[in-house]
Amino acid sequence: MTGMALVADKKTVTCFKLAGLSDVYSVNDSRGAEKCIQALFEKKNLKFILVSERLLTQVKIIEKTGSDTFPLIVPIPDISNPKVPKTDRIVELIKRKTGIEVKF
Repeated sequence: MTGMALVADKKTVTCFKLAGLSDVYSVNDSRGAEKCIQALFEKKNLKFILVSERLLTQVKIIEKTGSDTFPLIVPIPDISNPKVPKTDRIVELIKRKTGIEVKF
């Protein structure tokens, strides 16, 4: 276990598998993503859950788990629909969850 998991579409999952990440989950819709993320929150040694931005905008479970420090949910762009990551949003999320301010 790397302490990191990925929930995304099939193409994105394939790319991360090729990069060496083994804890990856391919989902087709927001319902599948919600179930997968909820199951991942039960893993004690997981620190980061990477979720494709397209799925993350549709998932409601994030609000329910907002008080926990870890795992930290990090949005990533989809391979099939790439967007520029919103760095400010990620930095704010890290600061809120860990109390650590990240500066670039």
